[in-house]
This record gives sequence, structure tokens and C-alpha cells, in this order.
Amino acid sequence: MLSGALILNKPSGISSGVFSRKLKTLVNHKEKVGHAGTLDPLASGVLIVCIGQMTKFINYLTNETKTYVAEITVGIKTTTGDIDGDVIDSSKNLPSKEEFEIEIINFIGDVNQKPPMFSSLKFKGKPYRYYAKKGIPIQIKERKIRIENIQIISFLENKLKLKVDCGPGTYIRSLAEDICEKLGTFGCISNLTRIQSAGFQIESCLELSEITEENIDRKIISPGDALRALDRIQCRPEIVEKITNGQMIEMERASDNGFFRLFDNEENFLGIVESYGGFLKPKRLLGNFNKIGDSS
Repeated sequence: MLSGALILNKPSGISSGVFSRKLKTLVNHKEKVGHAGTLDPLASGVLIVCIGQMTKFINYLTNETKTYVAEITVGIKTTTGDIDGDVIDSSKNLPSKEEFEIEIINFIGDVNQKPPMFSSLKFKGKPYRYYAKKGIPIQIKERKIRIENIQIISFLENKLKLKVDCGPGTYIRSLAEDICEKLGTFGCISNLTRIQSAGFQIESCLELSEITEENIDRKIISPGDALRALDRIQCRPEIVEKITNGQMIEMERASDNGFFRLFDNEENFLGIVESYGGFLKPKRLLGNFNKIGDSS
């Protein structure tokens, strides 16, 4: 049974869920299929699709940094924050490139962001978009996000193109609206491409049409390699035994707080461990599966 990840190039015009579920026809019907980091239907680019036991690690992939190239149409406000929505307001105020360069500095670092109404976030068990489509108002709270960097690629007529490096939970639609609002105008996303996610670049993506039942086991990336954004730690058999039995281990390497991929002496990936305060403890461990397609 397959377990691992496929790094795919999602096209525009389809939701991440519908796109990733197309792989269900290529794997055992009992295998779970999920994706790390949702892309809006308008957006294209890197989508990490997890299969089998790899779905247990989706959160670790989702929490890694991502990079986007976003095109903002300045002067237009829509219901969804992107060009797919209905236009509800407009402005003839067109800030200069220099004004944008000054303003985007204020959005780098830890910032508060209100997610868009049309999103997959949930309120009382239903996604925000459910309430948006029915015109039901709900309270949307700001969330703390992190923007590592914003770079202006080009600004032609009313099309502003940005490169954005950001942490998990960032909505580029909201970022576009917020930047434009600060400059006294409107803005919506007219094109969005994720060019990097959890260390995987768009150049390494596969097209869905390239994956077949005959080659999927050769295209899939093993769990240990798929989580390469996390540092690795290799332990002796006696340490591995203690960790896999749920024990906390005091270790000098554990002075750096965070998550690590755990490998044994034979280079078998065993799961994720967490280091905290000088101790190493199991966080998400696997059963006996270490090779591509080897799952139990």
C-alpha cells in the first residue's frame, strides 16, 4: 500500500480538494488522500498531495513557509477578494510604485490579518464561504500571521505583481486588499501562483497527467524525504526503542526547540519527534513503513 507525497502543479479553475481527489482512482480505494495547504480555485502552483500514512503529517507540511507570485488588479473590490468575485466597488486612485514600496514594508513581520469571508475556515462546523453565499453575517476575528518578505516584481498600468514569502495561515487575497486599503484604494487578486511550499519548488512539480497506475509508485516521494523542510536526527537503537515506547530522552541536540525527522541507524524514517528544554519526545510516529510503497 502506498504512503508518501506527490508534488503536483495545480491548475487554475479547480479547487484543491477536487484536484487532489482525482488521484483516488490511481490508488487503493482504502488509501487516504489529502493535501497540504489549500489553494483557491483561481490559484495555481505547488500542491503537496499526501497518500496513505503520509496524511498523518499534513499539518507539518502545512506549517512550513510558502512563496507566492501574486498579481493585484488595483482599483477594484470584489465579493471574494479575487477576480472571480462580483465587483462591488471601484476607485480611480492609483498609487505610485514608490508608494507601494513604502507601504509593503509595514506588512513584513508578524502582523494581524482578518481572513476573507470566502474561505475554508470554519465557524460552527461550516466553512466561512457557506455563510458568505447565504448572506449570513458572522464574526471573523483577526489572526496573527507572519510575512517573511514582499518584493515588487512589476507595476504596469493597474497591475501590481508581488512575490510574497509567508508563514502558514496567510491569505494573499486579504494581504492584497489590506495593502491597497492603506493607500486609499481597492485591490483584488487577478492571478496567483504558489511557487514554493515546504521546500518544494514549482520547477520540480509534476502534472497530474504524468501520473498513472503503472508509475505512481515511482513518482511518489517517501515520507522522510517529503518532510525535508524539518531537520533530521538519527539515533542509536537503544534510543529509538525508548522513543518508540513513548519515553522522553534527555539529549544535547534537543536544546534547539522544534520538530525533527527521526531516523534509525539504517536510515529508516520513524516519524516526528519534538525537542523541548533539552528533552526529545515522540510526537507523531509511524508503524513499520520506511520505504516508498511499504506500509503496514
